Amino acid sequence: MKMRNKILEFGNLTDLKKENKSKKVVHCHGVFDLLHHGHLQHFCLAKNYGDILVVTITPDRFVNKGPGRPHFTEAKRAEMLAALEVVDYVAINEAPTAIPAIGALKPDFFVKGPDYKNKDSDITGAILEEEDAVRSVGGKLVFTDDETDSSTRLINAFLSPWDEDQKKAIDDLKAGWSILDLLGLIDRMKGLKVLVIGEPIVDTYIFCQPENLSSKSPSISSRFISREDYAGGSLAIGRHLDALGCDVTLLYTHGGEDYFLDLLARYREETACQVESVELRGIPTPRKTRYIEPFGAQRMFELIDVRHDQWEHADPSDFIEILSRHSISYDMTMVADFGHGLLEGPVLEQLNKAEGVIALNVQTNSENYGFNRFDKHEHYDYLSIDERECRLGMHDRSTPIEQLAKQTYERIHKPFSITLGGRGSLYFDPDGKEYFCPTYFREVIDTTGAGDAYFLMSSLLSGLGAFGIAIPFLSNLFAGLKTRIIGNSKAVQKVDLIRTVE
Repeated sequence: MKMRNKILEFGNLTDLKKENKSKKVVHCHGVFDLLHHGHLQHFCLAKNYGDILVVTITPDRFVNKGPGRPHFTEAKRAEMLAALEVVDYVAINEAPTAIPAIGALKPDFFVKGPDYKNKDSDITGAILEEEDAVRSVGGKLVFTDDETDSSTRLINAFLSPWDEDQKKAIDDLKAGWSILDLLGLIDRMKGLKVLVIGEPIVDTYIFCQPENLSSKSPSISSRFISREDYAGGSLAIGRHLDALGCDVTLLYTHGGEDYFLDLLARYREETACQVESVELRGIPTPRKTRYIEPFGAQRMFELIDVRHDQWEHADPSDFIEILSRHSISYDMTMVADFGHGLLEGPVLEQLNKAEGVIALNVQTNSENYGFNRFDKHEHYDYLSIDERECRLGMHDRSTPIEQLAKQTYERIHKPFSITLGGRGSLYFDPDGKEYFCPTYFREVIDTTGAGDAYFLMSSLLSGLGAFGIAIPFLSNLFAGLKTRIIGNSKAVQKVDLIRTVE
């Protein structure tokens, strides 16, 4: 059979089983990014279970083996598999797991490698779901006993995509940390009691397709496709922390709008976060509406509905009472100051009296540019800001950022990070020692929330006593994973972070 004829459309998997009722169908599934001898052995042993061997592969968009992966596109991976004589058919899956492929193909045997025999060691829990799926279609999960190797290990060893800065950061990390050390840090995040104080922000994404210039004005005419409301700001931080296993409480104010209450109801169903809030009628919940071209996730226009003067029109005493009541008994307090009016005036004064370990992020945006500086805060133990926020707080627009970062440390004498966008980040430890770590994710979908992701991860690590390059390295990876998600539609999953680190 010609190689091209062996590559099936996913929808044809159902017909394959129907057309071969008298034959035993064997199914293997995986990424198969770099074919090696271990794969060949696996397929040969799998074929012994039946007559027809079908291999399905994870599509590019769902491969979660870290930055730079897959090394080969789904089309090339399918062609390489189809070129093997032992493989009868290949199909590209349409989901992140094998479950839909199992349901469509209904194999007699679903074959996994020996690494999966110990089902408890599968951090994703997918092997148990796959076993249930195979049983539901009348099949059986079996394992081969071939020698194993790793595409990831081979790619990292011989096809490394990293430049010299990226390699150096990895080497520096390995000099002080083992993989078990890093995974132990991530595991210790589970159960941490974290208080998050900061404005909720509703990120409304209106997906639309630009068509042409309007015939009556020099404006772009676009066709509406869909609309989504995402829980951003402190709500997004809480969602990430919840996915990492933290015990999260959120403190904020909101305007009580029907759309926000509906969004909050969904948020409560999806997370275990506890919410303590004060409703301020007439003061809108911060909302940012972005018009997005969906295929490249390009922003066309942004509309903001934000007020920064809420305590000039509302009584802060209820929120101050909640803040004073919650300022103790947490492992860490994360203050996310988005500069939309919550952390001002008497509330800021109360926050500066708060007890416990406080991590601070102070953001500059188009609505508060130049007015929301980190130097307005007096009490914190760790600071995370970006380059522009550092320059504004230090009143310096031209000094090289490496030099300005050192001056910032000399001023605050606290551990802190400066994120540098696509370049990576700088971290200064409590003694002022500097660590630079580049970013490892080049294909960015949406940068919204990446700074928040870095902030929360670096804050957790700092609170857990991590040190050196481990803090910016893990935080960059976490932020990089966030850039693969549209808006704040979902959280970065713990399992994805673990896989990326590995």
